[in-house]
Amino acid sequence: MWALRLLRKRPIVNGKFSSVPAGPLIDPSHYFEVKLSEVMPISHDTKIYRFELPSEDQPLGLPLGQHITLRAKISTAQSPEGEYVERKYTPTSRIDEYGFFDIPIKIYNKADNYPEGGLMTQFLDSMQVGDKLEVSGPKGRMKYLGGGLFAIEKEDKVVEKSARHIGFIAAGSGITPCYQLIQYVAFNDQEDLNMSLLYANKTEEDIILRPILDDFVADQKLRAYYVLENAPENWQMGVGYVSEDHIKEAMPPPSEETLICHCGSKAFNQMVRGHLHKLGYSEDMLFKF
Repeated sequence: MWALRLLRKRPIVNGKFSSVPAGPLIDPSHYFEVKLSEVMPISHDTKIYRFELPSEDQPLGLPLGQHITLRAKISTAQSPEGEYVERKYTPTSRIDEYGFFDIPIKIYNKADNYPEGGLMTQFLDSMQVGDKLEVSGPKGRMKYLGGGLFAIEKEDKVVEKSARHIGFIAAGSGITPCYQLIQYVAFNDQEDLNMSLLYANKTEEDIILRPILDDFVADQKLRAYYVLENAPENWQMGVGYVSEDHIKEAMPPPSEETLICHCGSKAFNQMVRGHLHKLGYSEDMLFKF
């Protein structure tokens, strides 16, 4: 099973709060080629794509809290000869993996309410093992420095935020930046953070990475609360859209040592932000990936 391959429970670092090892990600404007080496289906519409790095003895070098850009030349209606398409993604492989990185990606095919579908996800779905595309990074407004310390870009300055109670609110594939941090803390015994996850999806089958998330829950590394629009009979967690009651049930309360990170569609983020403000969370307690 794919989860058993990815859930490797060795300590993630030796020593306390080690820095991310350097890799080929040197600048957001610098692109390099990676080769698709494996595709692992994990749900009816989501797959984990594993890409080989230029050298098998190098890590990706992505700072915690940041993401990468994938770029490919794709034929479109406007440019049948092909145009460069870029999309941002967050790898979920461990920072101490060498020679490859993994990205879970939800495939958006053409549909009545989405006539073009997802250009990049359809391209990825068409790739064969051995095909290549380009990667750049790192990008993002947050870096996790370890020990509950976050460096967050706000307008023209970087603000440090210290927190012991970390909440993640995600929808669909918005779980990936949350999982990147959850995994690091869960595998690092030197980290002493209380982590909570509120994860919204349409159906139970849509819960990406659930076997690993549930394993973190069983190990008491994480509290997880799932919200489903279409819940099965006798579902014991949240139903419908994310509400203030769901947040009160799943998230740490407002405090100077609380940080709530959320990720999803623009509409989802706006809705969640509104709920959080009404519940008394101030802006310095919130971050949108």
